[in-house]
Amino acid sequence: MAAFTASQASITNGSKVVTINSGESIANVRQGDFLFLAGFLVEINRGYVGAASQQYIELVKNWANSSQSSQPAVVIPTTGDFRAAVDAINNANQNVNDNFVAMQDWQTKTGTVTFVNQDGTTTTVKTLKQIEADNAAQMDAYHPFPWAMRKVEFEARRAANNEKHAASGFVHKGKQYVLGGGYSVINEGLWTNETAPNVLRMGRDYDAVWVDGVSSKFFPEVNIAGVISELSGVYASRAVGVEIKFPPAEDGTRTYDSATGISVKHATPAIAFASETATNKVVTDRVDMWGFEFFLREINDADPFVYAKGLIQSLATSINGVATVSDNIRPITYFAWYEGDESSRGKGVNWQTASEAQRIVIASDPENNIYFDDATGKFYQWSPRGCSFSGISNGDWDALDSSRRANYLDFSISAPATHIRPQGNRDTRAGAGVGFPLYSSRKETVIHPVSSVENGIFGAMQSTSTPDNTSGVNGECYFLVCGTVNRLNQGAYHPSYNPLGSAGFVADNSGNPRTWSHSKIKESGLVVSKASCFDYGSTIGQVSYGTGSLSSGYGLYASGRSDGRFYDAIYASGAGGVCRDMRYSAWGLKAEDFAAADLAIKSGKYRGRERLGKTLIYEEVASTSSSTSVAVQASSNANILRYDVGDHLYLFDGSTGSVVLDAKITTKGSDYFNTNTTTTYNRVAGNTYYVVLTKPQSLSIAGEFNHTEVIGNPANILQCDDLKDGWVGSWNPNIPDGVERKTAWNRKYITIGKAIVTDNYGSSYSEGTPASWFGDSTNNSTASFAIPANRIVIANYLTNSKMSGDSVNAVVRSLGNVFVSSYNTLDSGSPLGYSLIDKVLTGLGGTPYIASLPLTQNNLQAGGKLPTSQSWSEISHSQIEIPKPSNSNLAFKALNYNVADNQQGFINYAYTELKHDGTDWGDDGKIHIADNQTTMLDENGNTVLVGTAQIVEPLGWIENDK
Repeated sequence: MAAFTASQASITNGSKVVTINSGESIANVRQGDFLFLAGFLVEINRGYVGAASQQYIELVKNWANSSQSSQPAVVIPTTGDFRAAVDAINNANQNVNDNFVAMQDWQTKTGTVTFVNQDGTTTTVKTLKQIEADNAAQMDAYHPFPWAMRKVEFEARRAANNEKHAASGFVHKGKQYVLGGGYSVINEGLWTNETAPNVLRMGRDYDAVWVDGVSSKFFPEVNIAGVISELSGVYASRAVGVEIKFPPAEDGTRTYDSATGISVKHATPAIAFASETATNKVVTDRVDMWGFEFFLREINDADPFVYAKGLIQSLATSINGVATVSDNIRPITYFAWYEGDESSRGKGVNWQTASEAQRIVIASDPENNIYFDDATGKFYQWSPRGCSFSGISNGDWDALDSSRRANYLDFSISAPATHIRPQGNRDTRAGAGVGFPLYSSRKETVIHPVSSVENGIFGAMQSTSTPDNTSGVNGECYFLVCGTVNRLNQGAYHPSYNPLGSAGFVADNSGNPRTWSHSKIKESGLVVSKASCFDYGSTIGQVSYGTGSLSSGYGLYASGRSDGRFYDAIYASGAGGVCRDMRYSAWGLKAEDFAAADLAIKSGKYRGRERLGKTLIYEEVASTSSSTSVAVQASSNANILRYDVGDHLYLFDGSTGSVVLDAKITTKGSDYFNTNTTTTYNRVAGNTYYVVLTKPQSLSIAGEFNHTEVIGNPANILQCDDLKDGWVGSWNPNIPDGVERKTAWNRKYITIGKAIVTDNYGSSYSEGTPASWFGDSTNNSTASFAIPANRIVIANYLTNSKMSGDSVNAVVRSLGNVFVSSYNTLDSGSPLGYSLIDKVLTGLGGTPYIASLPLTQNNLQAGGKLPTSQSWSEISHSQIEIPKPSNSNLAFKALNYNVADNQQGFINYAYTELKHDGTDWGDDGKIHIADNQTTMLDENGNTVLVGTAQIVEPLGWIENDK
């Protein structure tokens, strides 16, 4: 039996004195006994009573462990039986022959032995092994599984991790695979295998020839509310850390009603499209989201398995040398990456049937995140689950950023809201919908086990103030959003009807597929709507079965897209590719992180993101005349009212054949366009004008993407059935007129694209020669040739998405220099220039056409923002001395400054467009501050753009002052 037990004992680090707070008597404590406290066994010097009858235990050595407060303690009387045995042996020394066997048994056996004393009497004592066994039993009674990490130590580690990191997020991104041939890197640690359907990959081990990355770890590691988890083993081969699985692409059979929030899977696309109403639409333009759910599990008979690193989807064949088996106790839905996934059952070790030795080796590895709670007498494991979610309807997700306080993790924040529901320890995932439980960003007023849950993750909530205890023990269930993917659909590609399609149409009786513009398909007259792009069959003009997929056997025509992409591949960027990468670092941002990002932006390596724009053409007959108007009346076409701030407007005068207005919409009027331009024109009553409006859609795209650009007279385009209802892409304002010239493209093309042309309003098409249409890379234009006035050109080329978007003046954390560039290459500021002023730089040359100018005056106004009025000293810089390019008069300047928004770090750019007049750039050496974008006159009287922009993705978290 124990000599002493106490329910509450305390000691500070470095002290020898244990205070018995609960008042138990130390009368039976002896010198040489051992105290067991907080998982540590230490030798006792003595027990004594102090002032006010306070009970104390003095140790032989100073307490070398962390301070303990009010912890249970037990004293093991290890010396009593041992001393009795020693005394018996000493007394029996002279009777060696009589006691020889007894002495051997005392050393080797359990139980008791009897020694013969000198006076002929006998003494019976416990054997050495029995003493050890009895003491071990005593220890187990008060401290079972002494080899297990205790909850107090686990929580201490969590607290230390929370102190060290700025937020929940990635501690290490892991390595990536760089073999090529379908393997593409998105960002550090995240890469594609474009030959495997519906997957991304994270982390890469061994095979040093093809492994790359700056991470110090092969596999990703994350900090989630203070718990460090390595994400590895979620793939059949140990070479890959995690294979991220996505749901199958849409096939045109599912509808979603935005009024009711109801999604229905129909038997055929025809039924689905026939079900469409004003609010009920077929889902074809989907964005998927992926991330990891982390929850605390109790290990018990109903859920007995433990997993390598805690990952329930782990396919590791062993845990610390202990062989794993498939977990067939939990249903397959417990392991699913997405609803309907039946391929992700994890492998682990049954803790309830494992041997003591197996338990010890597994629990001794802290990376498995297993601990024992003395208060409940149970084991627990912290477990991640990989998750991906189909976009519920067409378009992007509304609320994925945990930095937005009081927000839920939602696909749509408008009614009916579509919350993502926690699964955690539940067998199955609940469908998205309204009401609790749900994932919340958890306002700071919410009481929760982890106070720093606000940054980086969403938490499972049962109500606005109560964590969801069903998802995880004590409400410990969180979600880390990692990113989104823009998905192609299984229908046929068409630039207007189905721009995210992938299949081809049947072109002959053998079923061979071709693209939408093929003569046989045009002759069929069947391609007339989005529904026709999902009309599968064998008739010429119907959608060819099997095309558009990785498994298609049609070779060159396996895809119906000009970029050759498939609906079941996940690409690094663009249509069908990764859009947002939200794997933010758990470490707080430092000055060098901002500097490295600014360098990446200016050298064209930063990953941009933008909303895809749809271009629509409206015909308008002017009802009145005006010589100074900058407004387009919408008296006869109600569609023109469908505009908003951020749309881009061209106004084409059909009578003169010229573009009379080119502007971004910055304000809205009641029945007309208001723009930020000072352009005037003579509007003549009765004349026909064409509004060419490009509207950003709800769907985003990132990195490099295939852009569609149409050249043609708007009057002709409206006669082309393939374009009259609009297309995703832009309109080129250079109107064909039969005169030989070079036609400049709207955006910088990265690689030579494709162009198809029609001279009969789309009755038939022919393919242009790429060398002619993309013949002058320096000027980003066609070669010099004449385009007939009646011709319509539909071109596709690879370009970069924008790195920044409109923003407002913000509090400055630190200022940079003024960057100036007129250069046309991707690594010399051209992508940043386009992002800021929507114009392509074409300047030639090298370093002389780029400059970094120090500030000569940099006082900030009250509140820490850049000065916007003359009452404050202006921000100024040294003189711009880069020369005028031989083929352009265009450049830009931009001052970078670091800002914080909801504790995330961004870079803002205060920029101005520069125009050379043959003498100088007309620059006044000052940084003019304006929210979003507007215009000003430069020193030479030229109208130039000026504004503020912010990068499209935060750089990470800014650490709180602690």
